[in-house]
Order: sequence, then C-alpha cells, then structure tokens
Amino acid sequence: MKMEITVRIKNADGTEGTKPIVVDTEIPEFDEFTGPDNFKEVFDKYEKAVLKIRNEAAELATDEYLTAMSKKNSKLKFKDKKK
Repeated sequence: MKMEITVRIKNADGTEGTKPIVVDTEIPEFDEFTGPDNFKEVFDKYEKAVLKIRNEAAELATDEYLTAMSKKNSKLKFKDKKK
C-alpha cells in the first residue's frame, strides 16, 4: 500500500507559484493490523513512514519555493540595474 503527498504552493490569486511536489512511500497494508497485540508495532511502521515522507515533501517544496524566489529576485535586480 502506498501513501502519496502532494504539495502545491499557490499565489494569492490561486495560480501555482511553483510546480507541484509529489512524493510517495510504502505504508503497512490493512491486513497487517491483525489485532490489539500488534497494533502498536504496525502503527509505528506507518507513523515513521508518514513522518519521513512529510519531511521529504516539505524539504522539496521549500527548495522549490526558494529557487523560484531567487529567480524572481534576480530578475528584479537585473531590471533595476538596467535603469
């Protein structure tokens, strides 16, 4: 079974500010939860996978955000130098 996280950074007007970031990871199948005896063990696997993918998604989205911001700022600085 897989979990997929998509991160979209949008401008105030609703347009996309960066390309969407999509990451996925394997999570335990439903049938791995066989009862109260193994719930904590299987949920721990699930939780670790989710936290790892969340952190990865946030890191990739932040990189994309900073890259887009630096490109925009360098264009603005270049225009100011031309004046």
